[in-house]
Amino acid sequence: MFFLVSTPNLYAQTSYKVTYNISKIKLQGSIDNLDEKGKRITKQVADRAKEVHYILISNNENSYFQLEDTLRKESDTPLDNMLSRMAKRFPSFNKKVYTNHNENSIVFVRNLVNKDFLVKRDCYNFNWAIKDESKNILGFVAKKAEGNYYDPVTDEELKVEAWFIPSIPLQSGPDIFNGLPGLIAEVNLKGAVVSVKKIKPNTISKIEEIDASKAMTQQEYENLISKLTKEYIEN
Repeated sequence: MFFLVSTPNLYAQTSYKVTYNISKIKLQGSIDNLDEKGKRITKQVADRAKEVHYILISNNENSYFQLEDTLRKESDTPLDNMLSRMAKRFPSFNKKVYTNHNENSIVFVRNLVNKDFLVKRDCYNFNWAIKDESKNILGFVAKKAEGNYYDPVTDEELKVEAWFIPSIPLQSGPDIFNGLPGLIAEVNLKGAVVSVKKIKPNTISKIEEIDASKAMTQQEYENLISKLTKEYIEN
């Protein structure tokens, strides 16, 4: 179990509450190759994905990100709950993420083999390259950036396309994604596109912080993944 502690924002600065959702899931292969049942389930997962929301609370020094804590609807069926679980897998996000930009550190909770693991490491270096492209997002001018990073869970070098809003001077974004000169409003990932749905000033002057006193290092985390992968292959 991981405990959250609230720390006061000691400086007068603008804080935002940002809501994201999964705007698109991306299959590894064509939906045309699926049978009718597969196509139907895929459409249901895509529809359900749009109801999966994430919350980011951020100022220009730190941020806290997690899946929105919503109560299950009484009308939800076991199928609805299964579709929601399937949809949440596509972005491959961590359960919770706290980022301290002053310290260039990130703390996250990752669920592997139905168990939560707490990790603290330096912020990811995405090697962002800002492109000469822009589009309108919620009435803001957003600019495009492209980057890459190593994911130890899949053992892949992954590419990410991001759209950020320079007029909102935050370095933050959904999950681990940060480091651009403006709030990241959208990320186009291997498994999904996650887009901003709402941006509003945050009226609460505290940002939650994950207690990292018992966190493992990035190297310990990668060793754990190697161990779990080996056990899976052997079994």
